[in-house]
Amino acid sequence: MFPQQYTFDTLVRGLRTPTAFAFLPNGNVIVNQKADSSKIYTLNNQLVSCFWNFSDSIVVFAETGLIGVCIDPNYASNNYIYLYYTHNTPASIRVVRLTNNNNQGINPLIIFNQTVSMMSSNHVAGNIHFGKDNKLYISIGDMNLSAQAQSLSSFRGKILRINSDGSIPTDNPFYDDGNPLTGNDDRIWAYGLRNSFDFTFSPFNDSLYATENGPAANDEINFIRKGKNYGWPVCSGFCVPYNPLYKQPMDTLPGQGMIGGNFAPTGILIYNGSVMPELHGKLIVAGSGGQDQPWQGIYKCELGNPPFFDTIISRTKISNFHYFTTVLRGADGYIYLAKISPAGMILRMKPSTIGVSDPSQPVNFSLSQNYPNPFNPVTKIKYEMPKPAFVTLKVYNALGMEVTALVNEQKQMGSYEVEWDASNYPRSGVYFYELVAGDPSATLRVSVRKKMVLVK
Repeated sequence: MFPQQYTFDTLVRGLRTPTAFAFLPNGNVIVNQKADSSKIYTLNNQLVSCFWNFSDSIVVFAETGLIGVCIDPNYASNNYIYLYYTHNTPASIRVVRLTNNNNQGINPLIIFNQTVSMMSSNHVAGNIHFGKDNKLYISIGDMNLSAQAQSLSSFRGKILRINSDGSIPTDNPFYDDGNPLTGNDDRIWAYGLRNSFDFTFSPFNDSLYATENGPAANDEINFIRKGKNYGWPVCSGFCVPYNPLYKQPMDTLPGQGMIGGNFAPTGILIYNGSVMPELHGKLIVAGSGGQDQPWQGIYKCELGNPPFFDTIISRTKISNFHYFTTVLRGADGYIYLAKISPAGMILRMKPSTIGVSDPSQPVNFSLSQNYPNPFNPVTKIKYEMPKPAFVTLKVYNALGMEVTALVNEQKQMGSYEVEWDASNYPRSGVYFYELVAGDPSATLRVSVRKKMVLVK
């Protein structure tokens, strides 16, 4: 129902549940296959080696297994690669550092080892990445013990920060005695998280962004800051009423929970490149949700509030593809993704060469920022249609509840403007408006969401 903007090339296929991958300096990729091993491939589907086999020590069920992978910032001099996995006996979450010797892992060193009395089946997933401070960050879910996400003595429901040798930086926000088993867990960087599958550092500054899998329709995109509390399990999605103790998400993503499935955000990236200039500086989010629902796909998010860029002012769906885990930018400037189902593979996302020939007509579905904004009590919203489609334009409050439907009908190609009169809405605050174009029964639909502020 909308012009194809991107194509997807299959580069590596035949993978078994690829949970994460990373680029090596020579252009090859190291890929974690959840059940057993980390392998190195070329991008023309040639297996180079089995870098490390975990089948004799790994526990694998539900969300457990071989999870995260990253490359040391000083790889050129030390050849270090880090892998995050769940160990079977004793039950523990581990990060192992290996040295790459001719595409084989040697000299394993456990730099993070957190034993647990019982391995949880869910909310264990996470990832590992180095920040610009050369510290290793680890995201770990609450392991189905939601209350511990609020505990500063527990590693559960946190983003942790350690040195590359496993020691703990003394400038961590809750550092007290250097022993994570007494007093505070000194490794904690941020807390109050349910299940952050992945996170990314901006290439433009030191900002950290994380995806968060919530219950029901409360998946989140979070702006992670040192020492902040993200509210789980007290809040899921936006905290209503607002509580200054908890940092609100940048945005929440649609879904229906156990009934119809969630977006289940996983891979996240701040794109920096010239080959897809329309994505430059945008936050890209992909989902792993299994149901073919209209909200599944890949979104680009427009960031606001410079120079911090800690808000999302609009969200646009750019592809219906889903079942993704990892999203990375390659050295060639294209976007690479790991797809876990129905078959495991590594894909490259590139701009489509198919265009719209008539320059007088809209080339994309687009939704403009309302004006004026902030407003009281009337505001106008413009949108464009490159082809006929069924359109809904709805307004939602901060709870995600529908306030009104401004448009709900078939529209022809062209530009449109609608007006919202909020005279009957006495409450000031943030509202969201969302354009959805496409047949209501179809899974191929485009959606764009933006934020506006009513001031009374």
